[in-house]
Amino acid sequence: MEKDQLFILDKWIKNYLNEKKTLNLSNNTLMNYKRVLDGFYQFFALKESKDAINSLYEIDRDFILEYLNSKGDIAVNTKNLHITVIKSFLAYISENNSDNIDLTQKLKGITAKNVKRESESLSKEEEVILEGYMFKHLKKKTFLQIRNRLLVKLLYYTGVRASELLSIKLGDVSLMKEKGVYKIYILGKGSKYRYVYIKQEFIEDDLEYIKDHLLANEIMIENNKEHFIAVTQKGRVMHRAELYTMLDRLYKKLTIKKRGVHMLRHTFGKRMVQKNVNLSTIKEMMGHENIQTTMIYARSDERSMIEAIWK
Repeated sequence: MEKDQLFILDKWIKNYLNEKKTLNLSNNTLMNYKRVLDGFYQFFALKESKDAINSLYEIDRDFILEYLNSKGDIAVNTKNLHITVIKSFLAYISENNSDNIDLTQKLKGITAKNVKRESESLSKEEEVILEGYMFKHLKKKTFLQIRNRLLVKLLYYTGVRASELLSIKLGDVSLMKEKGVYKIYILGKGSKYRYVYIKQEFIEDDLEYIKDHLLANEIMIENNKEHFIAVTQKGRVMHRAELYTMLDRLYKKLTIKKRGVHMLRHTFGKRMVQKNVNLSTIKEMMGHENIQTTMIYARSDERSMIEAIWK
């Protein structure tokens, strides 16, 4: 071979990811793309070592299907992610290689199936339980108790994503006293910003407690100079995994048999629809790029349909 094919593939992957980074894809999306392409690279290396493929440009439909089968019994959505990323990557190669080789024609038989399923959210009964936790009187307040409660309130009442929550700083929160709400600056997907709003009475006491703690504690002053809200007792910004763990422990304690951070975002979206909030407004509140994404919350559940019969 004229050049080492693995070297060429590695270079294409780096250039592709650099372009995506330049286009302001979120860190989480970039990590997913890199993870898929790392696996694709390893599979190509294995096939090359067995002389099953001689060139990057020999990649075809059968090769991609074999790669997908090598991933084993993975979730449909995960398989869709692999298909989408690889097709995008090979399209990038097709558009930029000097030999005018088009790999996309070979992939027309592979389509990422759209899996439509209702997003999991809290039931009405579970919402009541969670709201009871958020507004329960605490005899003895601790930093972790108040921090956790504040983070849950922000997720539940604003619908922010996990990554957006972890990036909120004290300076991003301003009080609109005449409106009785806090206005919060959010840096969302693709470095796009928006504002979300939450009633003053919901978080005022918790926010003041956290603010006093962050500005008075020596460790916090030293390790959290930017005054992030979602921090550990030592002032380090929480990892996404720590947020998930905190919520899972809370759900278990409250006997809520559901998991995850995003579930609270879905609950927020459904609640806004049930309040007859305009879908365009919900789209802006949740930071959706497309109104079709917002539409998933407009699907009626069985209870709503039965109630409609009696109206």
